[in-house]
Amino acid sequence: MQGLTSLEALQLSSLPVPDMRCIWKGLVLRHLTTLVVRKCERLTHVFTGNMIISLVQLKVLEISTCDELEQIIATDNLQSLCFPSLCRMEINECNKLTSLFPVAMASGLPKLQILRVSQSSQLLGVFGQDDHASPVNVEKEMVLPDLQELSLEQLPRIVYFSLGCYEFLFPRLETLKVRQCPKLSTKFATTTNGSMSAQSEVSQVAEGSSIGRMWTRNNGWEEEEEEEEEEEEGVIRLIGFLHDGDR
Repeated sequence: MQGLTSLEALQLSSLPVPDMRCIWKGLVLRHLTTLVVRKCERLTHVFTGNMIISLVQLKVLEISTCDELEQIIATDNLQSLCFPSLCRMEINECNKLTSLFPVAMASGLPKLQILRVSQSSQLLGVFGQDDHASPVNVEKEMVLPDLQELSLEQLPRIVYFSLGCYEFLFPRLETLKVRQCPKLSTKFATTTNGSMSAQSEVSQVAEGSSIGRMWTRNNGWEEEEEEEEEEEEGVIRLIGFLHDGDR
């Protein structure tokens, strides 16, 4: 066990333990920078609140194909927790997950640069409500100061970027992709200073969320045509992008 505490990278895949609900308990991994969790089908949560306190060096978190995952962090109150070094986070095929973190924890992701979420059928929002958070501790305007890439793809139930009436600002965002999110009501729009913002839309589905849209700082919005892929004589026709200017 002593040797494990100096680990910098850890990949867990297809673990055979049938009743495993959490990765580990009581183990302090202060040097861990990369954690990849794949095909751990009985896992209900990845971390406990006590584990998060020690993961000050964690930079990369990837979780995929964990069908029973209900929470990334199993705790009632996350507003005081943070990942101070996390740069990249990718979540894919976690079909019981309804949100990644409560909205109060957004301020604990100061270095997050890449956020990709895809193919998670029950996800309602990237950030969810925390019933234990005091309203005075949750700002109506939140900032992810270092986010440069945001991708939301094939999320059939997602409604908001954040559950609740909050506006998020992404001052350094370079690329935004939204694809096959037919219920998404959040409006992504540029501010007067060129930053991207995510604004809650209460009563309507946001434009382009049911098909596909990509925004880049240099080129503005591009729309992706929804077409069926055709395979003829070994050639696959790719979906093209139509540039319609910045909106």
